[in-house]
Amino acid sequence: MQGALDDVTVLDLGQVIGMPFCTMLLADMGARVIKVESRERGAERMSLGIKRTRNGKSERVHAAQYRDRNKLGITLDLKQPAAVALFKELVKKADVVAENFSVGAMERLGLGYGDVKRVNPRIVYASITAFGQEGPYAKQRGYDMLAQAISGYMSINGFPDGPPTRSGQSISDYYAGMLCAFSIVSALRYRDRTGKGQHIDIALLDSMIVALDNLGERYTVGGELLTRAGNVSFGGSSSGVYLTTDGHVAIAAGTSDQVWRRFCKVIGRPELTSDPEFATVPARRDRRDRVAAIIHGWTGARSKSDVVKALAEAGVPAAPVNNVAEMVADPQVHAREMFVEYDDPTYGPLKVTGTPLKLSETPGRVERLAPLPGEHNEEIFVGLLGHSKDELARWHNEGVI
Repeated sequence: MQGALDDVTVLDLGQVIGMPFCTMLLADMGARVIKVESRERGAERMSLGIKRTRNGKSERVHAAQYRDRNKLGITLDLKQPAAVALFKELVKKADVVAENFSVGAMERLGLGYGDVKRVNPRIVYASITAFGQEGPYAKQRGYDMLAQAISGYMSINGFPDGPPTRSGQSISDYYAGMLCAFSIVSALRYRDRTGKGQHIDIALLDSMIVALDNLGERYTVGGELLTRAGNVSFGGSSSGVYLTTDGHVAIAAGTSDQVWRRFCKVIGRPELTSDPEFATVPARRDRRDRVAAIIHGWTGARSKSDVVKALAEAGVPAAPVNNVAEMVADPQVHAREMFVEYDDPTYGPLKVTGTPLKLSETPGRVERLAPLPGEHNEEIFVGLLGHSKDELARWHNEGVI
């Protein structure tokens, strides 16, 4: 089966999360993604493999690092001129250079956009940084937590009587990675029409701001400054997370008056649909605590499965609040093939995250797990660039690769 991006070659200098996730999406769609890392960086990546015990022995499973799946792995120490020269040879064969170093780092290596563009004017050069290439914060080092803080995202997460709260995972890296992948494909489409490459500048901070829904406009247009509301939706008081006898459920009981009527019928409270204090969305929004108490009063005496079954059958949006183990076992997750089995020659059978990219003709695929550092040096430097195995051995001995 052909991949949508089979004809695209990406040089991936990504590290940590944002850019590796971006290039993983491209690799899932068939792009030849060449992961470029130094021996030192590769050893660090290996040390961060997922720890487990198998047959009584402790091991770290690097192959399960899903953000590097489907990629080819080579080593290059770009602090050495010979390695920079090799990288530029690769640029001539590539469509995309992808990096997420601090602003100015690639220029200091002689591999900034201007340098690379001179080698291949058609190159699409993608950068992800914390704050972007311009502005007063541009040259500051930054990570997801700082983007969450500056963007206002933390201010709307958590409970009213608690502190600002960060997302449980590095959410800005994933938003930025998706925006970057979309931008790369868009830039390739433009290049195919015009022959012109370009520089893509994606910021973690920007990605969080566009993820705030309309809270920015609710302030800039309406003067409304929203803050933490816990598990209650900003859009109304009848959507939230509610306690059951064995955990919690997420329910959107009143996203519309029609849904509210369905909910009231299920819980045996039809009078609430004609009571002016609860009959409309604005009325329920003004009585947030009372509505929450009504919903809790019904869910609190029932199990998660009973609540979800009753509401879902009545057309009221509801779902169990799963932990990770429950999520992996969820039948919908299974149906979507969001975890797939892979038999690794070193680590044996592994269950790893599947691809979310479901296309009818060119679906995303998991064809190989994360490569070892330098695993594909011969394939790339000898097979793609045409160098000899003797040169390869010499570069390895000299620390170039």
